Amino acid sequence: MTRCEIDLDRFDYNIERVKELAKESRVMAVIKADAYGHGAAVLMRRLFSHGIRYFGVANIGEAMELRRTFHRGNILVLGYTPPHLMHYASDYGVALTVFTEEQAEALNKVGQPASIHIKLNTGLNRLGFGTDAQAAKAIARIAKMENITIEGIFSHLAQGSKEDDMHQYEVFTAMTGMLESMGVNVGYRHISDGIALGKYEGMHLDMVRPGAMFYGYGSGVKPIMSLKSQIIHIHKVPAGEGISYGLTDRADHDRIIATLPYGYSDGVPRLLSQGRGHVTIKGKKAPYVGVLCMDMCMVDISDIGGLKVGDEVTVFGSGENDFTFTQAAEACGVNVNSLTSGIARRVPRVYFEKGKEVMFTDYLF
Repeated sequence: MTRCEIDLDRFDYNIERVKELAKESRVMAVIKADAYGHGAAVLMRRLFSHGIRYFGVANIGEAMELRRTFHRGNILVLGYTPPHLMHYASDYGVALTVFTEEQAEALNKVGQPASIHIKLNTGLNRLGFGTDAQAAKAIARIAKMENITIEGIFSHLAQGSKEDDMHQYEVFTAMTGMLESMGVNVGYRHISDGIALGKYEGMHLDMVRPGAMFYGYGSGVKPIMSLKSQIIHIHKVPAGEGISYGLTDRADHDRIIATLPYGYSDGVPRLLSQGRGHVTIKGKKAPYVGVLCMDMCMVDISDIGGLKVGDEVTVFGSGENDFTFTQAAEACGVNVNSLTSGIARRVPRVYFEKGKEVMFTDYLF
């Protein structure tokens, strides 16, 4: 039926490409949102086998899920952890992001040794300590707390322009320099994500944090995921009849329509309806007709002969005529990450190596 296919050979290539770009800097692989939809539990092990020792996730729940399946490596929760969940950091051996002194005080009161990364707001204006003397004094107080060890300090580029990025970098390094002059050991300094890794060699510092680059979106890497399905029904729609909800896409000629067993709840955007997107079957394009439903959709196969129920369909791929994740993102006005991470967990992930299936995950079985 419908499945994601993950090419582990391409993934290996991308990992080595990231390491080549990072040079002497340590690499933190960002595997939040189930590795952007690619399967974090599987890919974390693969990354570790290539020498990656640091992993970034969004919240404590993601960290706990991964730690239950893989006990090695360092995990950093990049987002917010509520005080009532902070004790899990020590229980599961993960580091937390701290962006206020109050957070640090709450974590210190847990009474267990805890590693943290300090988050600075250098211009993205989302989370983080300020970059003035008052903020530096607060961070210095955190550094003296009995149960807390500062493992790193970081910020996030807004990617507005090169000038904006350079300004953020300068603000960041000025603040870390101020802290070091106050005797604060800030640990690993990191500000570069995968985009900055490819653009700004001078910003690598002690650590870089690529995410999408591992999955094939960035400088010199290859997409590793394709979405496949199959035909479950073929029928004729007479001229003048509409298709799907609202009976849209009426045509002045008879059509042969194939029904496919996926919809927008599987992560294929409804915005691709009515010919704004297509699938490929036997290397030929078949446009969507009508609106995508929650669990099914229809495509026009009138120009593709010899098809039958069970034939494979490429929803998103990288072959000739395939509709790529990048094209779909452009058609919907979103970024690629929102599409790959939006593929539902009910869609099995099937992993291939040297063209052969080596593993699969299916959360419904």
